[in-house]
Amino acid sequence: MIKSSIILAALVALLAPNGARPQGAPECTCSPKAFQFIISLDLDPLCENNDIEGNAGITEVSTGCFIEAGIPPDTPIFEGIEEIGIKDDEGMMIPEELNPDFVLMNITSSIFKEFNEDGDKITETKQYYGSTLENGNQINLFSVSTSLDPSVSLEDQIGKVPYSVEIRLFGYNEEGQLISNIIKWSYDMSCGSDPIQTGDTIGRITVGDLIGPWPQFCPKAPSPSPSYSMSYGKASKTTTKTNKAYNSKMGNRESAD
Repeated sequence: MIKSSIILAALVALLAPNGARPQGAPECTCSPKAFQFIISLDLDPLCENNDIEGNAGITEVSTGCFIEAGIPPDTPIFEGIEEIGIKDDEGMMIPEELNPDFVLMNITSSIFKEFNEDGDKITETKQYYGSTLENGNQINLFSVSTSLDPSVSLEDQIGKVPYSVEIRLFGYNEEGQLISNIIKWSYDMSCGSDPIQTGDTIGRITVGDLIGPWPQFCPKAPSPSPSYSMSYGKASKTTTKTNKAYNSKMGNRESAD
């Protein structure tokens, strides 16, 4: 019985294609290395506009605005957060023009998170703005994929490969209530896709300039990477936390602090 198992295992190894990826290793990653988001407070008052859905390379995307109701900004998504909107006696939503108090007047802070295939957070960037951001101001955010080494296979640095993104924008309405716009999307990890594109709008942001993906990990990417680097702009305080324990476990070369 043991001998038969050994023979079967040897046959499987011989028949496996050369260079086959282990389970969980993506073929490609086409996430931009850096994003510029332009604050666009005059878009859909309920934050439901979404140009990203349907882009090649995107599997799931959602956006919505919520009243924070005293909940700290780092509360897990949807936990203790009241969804925006007023319903009539029959449970139907009252038209958005009757809900002016839910319109964001500015942006005071943001949280940018990226997650691995299992939904574990691999990086988080929090920005607090010394002066509130208004229409036309920009937020610049860097993906964990900026730290990928193009000379190393993705499977050997899987802790730096984002499968999904969550962005939270915080600001106030005319009534002084704290409002959050929560945006999420997931990548399908296909090759040569263009998942996030300049000019896309979602929630309270318009996508501006992008630093494209690593061409080594996104063959035939349609958008070349700009030759410039982005700065954090108006953020008065920025903190970035990478899940180094996970990265170390998955074989990342990132050294601990």
